[in-house]
Amino acid sequence: GFIITDDGYLITNAHVIAGAASAEAVTYNQERKQLTLIGYNDDYDLALLKISGSYNELDFGNSNDIRIGEKVIAIGNPLGLSFSVTEGIVSAVDRRISDYPGNYIQTDAALNSGNSGGPLINTDGKVIGINNFKVAGDNIGFALEGEDIIKEINNIAMEEVGKSLI
Repeated sequence: GFIITDDGYLITNAHVIAGAASAEAVTYNQERKQLTLIGYNDDYDLALLKISGSYNELDFGNSNDIRIGEKVIAIGNPLGLSFSVTEGIVSAVDRRISDYPGNYIQTDAALNSGNSGGPLINTDGKVIGINNFKVAGDNIGFALEGEDIIKEINNIAMEEVGKSLI
């Protein structure tokens, strides 16, 4: 997952925390923080969580500015290897995937088990998507676009904490 507010709200994919009785976040400086589940949306595979403390959050870019061929990096913890980064390009935008609501960015950045819920970041350092899944084949990964993330996370936040967060 990744931090979206300076007071410790973060997001990940809902499937990452499904069935967990408790969970911890490991910060970049290796601190372990107890996670509190605020809410989730299974349809969009998004979960809103909270950790205590003050942080530098990641900012979102505008999904309308994403261009095919643009370089991106995918951050995650594949196979438990913390803070791994892979690089690729945007292969397609506004992909509609059957049985999944929202628009997806297709990327050839390597997405492996453990990359789910991590950010897809453009060369300006802005989040443009959240890494969701890959399909059979080499380097065909999908990230839910930022505009869908913002809308759905704010829906969860309004319902659970009474305010928008992004």
